Amino acid sequence: MTIDRADSASPPSVPSGSAFNPMALDRPMLLPVLDTNALLTEACALAKSGGKQDKFTALALTGRAVPYIAAHVPGEIDKHLAKMADHHEVPEALARRALEQRILPSVRVVDLEIRDHLSPQTRHILRVDHEMPRRHRGDPDDAPTMALAEFLAPCVIVTKDSVFSRFGVAVIEWIPVVQNVMRIAGLEATAANALTVMDWALRLLGTGAHRLAALARSNPLVAAATVSALLWWCHRKGYLTRDNWRRRLAQAGKATTPVLELANAGMTEHKTLSDSLLVVQPPAYPTTEQLAARHLARCGRPLTPGELRDALTRRGHTVSAAQLKRDMTAHAAFVRAPGDLWTIGRPATGTTNRKT
Repeated sequence: MTIDRADSASPPSVPSGSAFNPMALDRPMLLPVLDTNALLTEACALAKSGGKQDKFTALALTGRAVPYIAAHVPGEIDKHLAKMADHHEVPEALARRALEQRILPSVRVVDLEIRDHLSPQTRHILRVDHEMPRRHRGDPDDAPTMALAEFLAPCVIVTKDSVFSRFGVAVIEWIPVVQNVMRIAGLEATAANALTVMDWALRLLGTGAHRLAALARSNPLVAAATVSALLWWCHRKGYLTRDNWRRRLAQAGKATTPVLELANAGMTEHKTLSDSLLVVQPPAYPTTEQLAARHLARCGRPLTPGELRDALTRRGHTVSAAQLKRDMTAHAAFVRAPGDLWTIGRPATGTTNRKT
């Protein structure tokens, strides 16, 4: 996508990649919630073309857009895979292999509680008004996907199902949606990496400065002599003159211009892409379970209740580690690993039944 500027020049191409530390950039990540039809369509496309990488794995590799599915989706895959493969004229075995070996390893399945399906927007999907034309009714089978999007919000629903577009929470042109989310995640990953590198550099600089200061305090005469010699040498070379400083500052300004243009182009593109998406927003007053789930879904690693408490506290949410542990233990979405480490969801690999 290109953004027109006043001078009609093409904006610089902003690189994107995978985040070293996804949480380095302090802005909400948009997580994709996948519906069954999008997964099946992508699997059939891979089976037909033999592509090297699917769109959903590419999303996960950015580090800021791990795909999630509701617990009913694996069952729907088994129910509809043969029909979808026949529609796309590909062998069912190839489509299933593409799913199990290439797509599902990057996807996580989240089990929800019944109460999670009573969130505001999910109620619209659950409600079936028989007085309305069939094409305008909600579809209860799609409620878990909507509930998951609200549970992990902010999220983007990736679907071909028109029920979500009728309720204004998604668009059915799912491929452009995935491409936009992938680009947004890539831009954010690049920004997160830049912040991470800057933090490393500052830490190294601070460590070096601290050691030099300690050395100067322990050897003041040597330090004074060294600084004096350095200043004399700079004076002899002309590095301390006013003209030299002006020239160096001008060169530094020219060197930073491309970086500033690149940053401006990235922010402009990010805003344009973000404005093009329909995003399921979180509620104004999230529950403790929702707060925990949203952070665990984005941080990229399992956390102990204490680590999760500290992370939520830094974002203005005060909740004890004991309360977090009680709530996560009582909710099916959370998975506990040895060491009292918690994450959200379970691997999607192996959740479909292979037909013999």
